[in-house]
Amino acid sequence: MQRALQRLSSLAVDRAKAPGYFHDGGGLYLQVTAAGGKSWIFRYALAGRRPEMGLGPYPDVSLAAARKAASEARSLVKAAQDPIAARGAERARQRLESARGLTFDQAAKQFLDGHEATWRNEKHRQQWRNTLDAYATPVIGSTSVADLNTADVTRVLDPI
Repeated sequence: MQRALQRLSSLAVDRAKAPGYFHDGGGLYLQVTAAGGKSWIFRYALAGRRPEMGLGPYPDVSLAAARKAASEARSLVKAAQDPIAARGAERARQRLESARGLTFDQAAKQFLDGHEATWRNEKHRQQWRNTLDAYATPVIGSTSVADLNTADVTRVLDPI
């Protein structure tokens, strides 16, 4: 017997206030927290595990978008692929693609901005920036990160 899909209506999703899980069918659930927050969850079974995959908060992710995402995840599960791992791989691929467009200077700035808080004193922070500006920027600053190789790094380090 085929299980029913699309049990929830947009109105029911809007009006859901009681904490708990509300089943839409096919592993898609609307989760309502005690604080009143709503989010979409996809539950599935794969290789003896029963994980839950978050699909996003409601209303940022509409009922139609959640159903579409759950359908894509169901297709992956039928093909014996973990949808959470597939999503992680896709995000990693996107990060890699966006990094390919970065120049060395842009990547260095992102690194320094992200790590400056871990360096205790201002002098140390400035030393990092000054060293990169003095040695790396003139040689490879405008080079794409994807195009850098060992020879480029050696050209930066040789004068030091």
